[in-house]
Amino acid sequence: MRVLVAGSSGVIGEALVEALAGRGDEVVRLLRPQSHGDGVAWDPAAGTIEAKAVEGFDAVVNLAGRRIGEKRWTEAEKQLLWDSRIYPTRLLADTIAALEHLPAVVVNASAVGYYGDGAESILNEASTSGSGFLADLCVAWEAATDPAIQAGIRVVQLRSGIVLSMAGGALGRLLAPFGPRWISPFRWGLGGPVGGGGQWWSWISLGDEVRAILHLLDTEVAGPVNLVAPNPVTNRDFTRALGRVLHRPAVLPLPGFALRLLLGSELADALVLEGQRVTPGVLLESGFEFEHPDIDDGLRAAFGK
Repeated sequence: MRVLVAGSSGVIGEALVEALAGRGDEVVRLLRPQSHGDGVAWDPAAGTIEAKAVEGFDAVVNLAGRRIGEKRWTEAEKQLLWDSRIYPTRLLADTIAALEHLPAVVVNASAVGYYGDGAESILNEASTSGSGFLADLCVAWEAATDPAIQAGIRVVQLRSGIVLSMAGGALGRLLAPFGPRWISPFRWGLGGPVGGGGQWWSWISLGDEVRAILHLLDTEVAGPVNLVAPNPVTNRDFTRALGRVLHRPAVLPLPGFALRLLLGSELADALVLEGQRVTPGVLLESGFEFEHPDIDDGLRAAFGK
């Protein structure tokens, strides 16, 4: 299979490229200006892409997007988050839809933030979208693939939960909200539940995230797919499991107001203090089997234990 990958330099993208190559697929990266290596050039900010070089691929995977929790959500930062997802996705979808030879499938990133704050509700792929910036972003992100869908291409929307990896991403930010990892409260046995700990966190190991994407490339599944483990946990249970894996106590609570002061209210609420209790219904129905279905398994895999 010939696979074109956008966002290949991120945590998930790098692991996916390695897995695709490892199983014998031909992988080509979409590269922005100033990027190094071989691949197809594109510049989403300028709206340009080498259209002829995009011909002849069996599949396209789009993981492009600025990291959600890197900076406080000022209006300027939120605009950057929006532009880094909507414009590249729309450019890619428009370009692919106009090709003479269409790819069989487009797999596009999204997130469980689509559902907003789900409280205690059990959410599946048929659940409606929530409210707030992150939910609005995910709705627009998914809608940007419409040209590919209208062209008759099978499109999969990856609504990913918290991906457990120490290579970076959401777990690293959650473990070290104050900055560098060496001052992570969990490293020093000072971590604990955040904001009461009752909010639900839907998570997935990096290995299962990548295996699920490969599975979706090979099956006939279309539409939204929740990329989460079958056993979501509350923040309280997550921190307890983290303490077990790290062999550190994890009982000192972090008040919600402290996190809001640190990250800003909007980011703290969306990333940590609110939650979603999401089930991977479509994945399970399609025959996917998780290697890390429980939080202890997922965290041990993330820490290489």
